[in-house]
Amino acid sequence: MQGPADAKVTIVEFSDFECPACRVAEPPMRSLLKLYEGKVRLVFKHFPLERMHRYARPGAIAAECAGAQGKFWEYHHELYDNQHEWTTEKSEEKLSSYAKKLKLDEKAWNACRKDPAVNEAVNADQKDGMNGWVGSTPTFFINGKRFVGAMQLAERGTPFVDKELKK
Repeated sequence: MQGPADAKVTIVEFSDFECPACRVAEPPMRSLLKLYEGKVRLVFKHFPLERMHRYARPGAIAAECAGAQGKFWEYHHELYDNQHEWTTEKSEEKLSSYAKKLKLDEKAWNACRKDPAVNEAVNADQKDGMNGWVGSTPTFFINGKRFVGAMQLAERGTPFVDKELKK
């Protein structure tokens, strides 16, 4: 999560780190968060589409383990900014290189990635998405209203946030 817990606007994002559309959604989301800094809360939920994206779950687990060391958002940005690099047979090598770049305790990070509880946390996010009728990524809920895809977020997200902040 990022942003104040008592924000008038909460955005819940269901995303897949290997999803090209999710990568496209990142610039408008970053802009929205910058525009409304201190007024909006973002809750990130993992929704790896493993039938299509074989590296999505390892990416989610790696990000969660970076988060255990206080670096979730930095690792999140590395995964989206470098999506073309780590979604290949060199996935493990690249995921480890991001941990090094962010100066994570690699021994703890690697141990974390083997912890079944981390995999269960990703499963719990997926279950939340399925219960919320998430069928594709990215899907956003802004104060409960559903926005599907980068285009909907870019076109309708800011006007909707403005409206919610005026309530």
